[in-house]
Amino acid sequence: MHILVVNDDGPPSRRLSPYIQPLVSALQAAGHLVSVAIPAASRSWIGKAHLIEASLKATYVPPQAFHNDGTWNETYTHTAANDHSSSSSSSSSSPNGTTTSGTPNDEWVVITNGTPASCVQLGLFNLFPDRPPIDLVISGPNHGRNASTIYNLSSGTVGGALEAATCGKRGIAISFGSKEEQPAAIIAAAARLAVRVVNHLLAHWDERVELYNINVPMREDVEARPVLWTRTLPYYWAKGYLYAEADNNSQQQQVNGVSSAQQHDHKPATTLKQRDFKWGAQLLDMKKALQASEEGTDAHTVLNGCTSVTALRANFWHVPGLEGTLELE
Repeated sequence: MHILVVNDDGPPSRRLSPYIQPLVSALQAAGHLVSVAIPAASRSWIGKAHLIEASLKATYVPPQAFHNDGTWNETYTHTAANDHSSSSSSSSSSPNGTTTSGTPNDEWVVITNGTPASCVQLGLFNLFPDRPPIDLVISGPNHGRNASTIYNLSSGTVGGALEAATCGKRGIAISFGSKEEQPAAIIAAAARLAVRVVNHLLAHWDERVELYNINVPMREDVEARPVLWTRTLPYYWAKGYLYAEADNNSQQQQVNGVSSAQQHDHKPATTLKQRDFKWGAQLLDMKKALQASEEGTDAHTVLNGCTSVTALRANFWHVPGLEGTLELE
């Protein structure tokens, strides 16, 4: 099975993207051929977006070249010693008995200006021409839960799986349910369980389903806990929780490597009224609602220590019964 892995947390990083390398290793240990296409920076909350005004640059990065902070060695040189010392081997066997090339830079691709959706597009159609056709797209594992409608409709992780479905491929979104730093043993257990769930879904794929959303709790006994079918918890913003007004003299934020001040350097001074806002998500009420959610929902399940699997279709389906001509007043 050839699996494309994308994410929205970007390159491996102890703080922002700690889960992708363990999942890739677990998939390879299970016999899958894995190709990886990931954005060069975090793209959380971006959904299924494409940055249509930005050109994309794909850099083939050996997994051994990544640092713990999301950067990588631009001048990395492949040697046998590198491969021997790396815990993320670039050689693995696929279910049909074939072996990956072993070349250290043909599996992992980092995409500047990439999003999960554009990583799916390039991964499916452009980046891996010498490899077999891709059978499945896995998006994740996200650094934190993606449970409830408000998260799923915004999630870049779910967006990657949605993009796969709109390309006619099976998609699975995987989220590991903690943003706190986790011991390596717990991450490895979550990765092993996620692969078991993926293998089960592949073997028993319901043809009505276009993508699955998996949420795995981060706990020592996760592999012994139940894995449950769930439905998505409906949730809506009660008010404007996401942005807070900022002092216009506050420190400039970096976006795609360019500060907000630099973005406007070419503009003349203005006499127009301006106000500045920054990301300031207030999630306390949401967290309370998730904790009080009904049994059988994705949020309730993962918050109570079980793995949640939600079967989805990639559409905003119309409400039935509204047909014919609108009689306007």
